[in-house]
Amino acid sequence: MIRLLKWLGIVALVVTLAINMMYGDVFSTRRYIAIFFATVLVGWLTSFIYARKAFFQVIYLVELIVFFIYELIKASSIVAHEVIKPSNTIHPGIIAVPLDTKTDLEITIFSSMVTLTPGTLSLDVSADKSHLFVHAMYIDKGDSTALANELKNGFERRVIRILE
Repeated sequence: MIRLLKWLGIVALVVTLAINMMYGDVFSTRRYIAIFFATVLVGWLTSFIYARKAFFQVIYLVELIVFFIYELIKASSIVAHEVIKPSNTIHPGIIAVPLDTKTDLEITIFSSMVTLTPGTLSLDVSADKSHLFVHAMYIDKGDSTALANELKNGFERRVIRILE
């Protein structure tokens, strides 16, 4: 997928620069941006024919970004609510999330997304790379397996699907 995105960007840049050289300053910046993204879109749509896996990986990447933004907003509102209200309902703890990821890149992306979400922080990866240790501000009723499953079925599943 990364190879596809790299080549799409290069082709789009070459097409945009070629049009710029042919027509000079006739086009506005908006048109150059539109040409660039149209070339990327056409290249991505044609990848459905010759590289279906890469085509769907781009869709999965967009899904991961939307899911991350949703989780970011949800977690931010929970943390903001906790700061504003007078009572303290924080139940922090450290949990071990079993990893299904195989590569260092997958582990890095997964742990970074966990860390960027308010209320959770990736602490360490076990020596055999089978567990990720996460500090969480909210562990409902001390149920660490529910939080671990939420992280696995949320971020980790989507990261694995993109990078496989």
